[in-house]
Amino acid sequence: MITRLLPKVLVVDDDPGIRLFFREALKPITAHVAEAADAPSALEAIESGDFDVIVCDVWMPGATGLELLAMAHQTRWDVGFILVTGEYQIETVIAALRMQASDFLLKPVTLEDLTRSVTGAFERLVSLRQARDYQGSLEVSIQQRTHELKVALSELESNYHMTLEALVAALDAREHETFSHSLRVRAYTRYLARRAGYPPALLPTLEHAALLHDIGKIAVLDSILLKPAKLTAEEWVEMRKHPRTGCEILKRVPFLRPACAIVLHHHERFDGSGYPDALVGAQIPLGARLFAVADTLDAMTTDRIYRKAPGMDAAREEIRCWSGKQFDPHFVDLFFGISPATWTQVSSEAGCTTSLAK
Repeated sequence: MITRLLPKVLVVDDDPGIRLFFREALKPITAHVAEAADAPSALEAIESGDFDVIVCDVWMPGATGLELLAMAHQTRWDVGFILVTGEYQIETVIAALRMQASDFLLKPVTLEDLTRSVTGAFERLVSLRQARDYQGSLEVSIQQRTHELKVALSELESNYHMTLEALVAALDAREHETFSHSLRVRAYTRYLARRAGYPPALLPTLEHAALLHDIGKIAVLDSILLKPAKLTAEEWVEMRKHPRTGCEILKRVPFLRPACAIVLHHHERFDGSGYPDALVGAQIPLGARLFAVADTLDAMTTDRIYRKAPGMDAAREEIRCWSGKQFDPHFVDLFFGISPATWTQVSSEAGCTTSLAK
């Protein structure tokens, strides 16, 4: 059985007869009816009691009903407020409505009008309270869900990071210095991309590709991968399989799948003489064209097992000479707008110690 919720009402009027009429009239539809003869008494009752609806005369000695309503409005009393008057003035009605009065009754008040007004005011009050409670619980729920989402995203990001490190470390275990090379190339690529106005939303994919561009070398034989001399033609055939192998490896990891195209085509050349698909110009993914400059910069400023690093000056000359052939001229121009000292700083901030010697 559902128990009907009934309001607690405070009647405020300087006329004892009216207070008696209101009290008797409201008994059947209320949980409790209290009385106050003036605004000060009403304030005391409100502060010490727990009322849902106030039925108040407009004109009383001392403070008026409008002044009491103003206090209720300013201090946000959680009540319905009904004003009663025997003198109808449009200004009074407008003022009452602006202060969010629940209703405005004219004397003589009928039993029907009083019942309807108090019931309606209480129903609206209950709805507001329920909406407020729901909003409060919803905000708590949202805060909790937001916290849970942040924790989940943090764990996911951590897992992503560990996956990346594990993949690069797997290759580094075979070809030493791969980890440092990958970190530097990622840093160079990221810096060049930002200077080029590369779409920020695509930067994570580009960084993943730069970090894992050589992951396909895991499948290359040690006799080829670690050979301390130039490769034969047959060995180059095998070595040139690593971009496609790397792409196949990344396809198996959902969050790395978008980086596949850049990894697959990171050895293409702007003039179409690259591999594996001999793409030309804009056919080559934008990220791969940008990456090519960063990769060459690191390749020529760090030692390899079969040669010493040619150095920064040689790298700059190489990139200049191969503009329009191996490299996209736009990114070559962008590269030469950046000082060698800046590239050294970028390398240092990536946690690598190479000096980019001349």
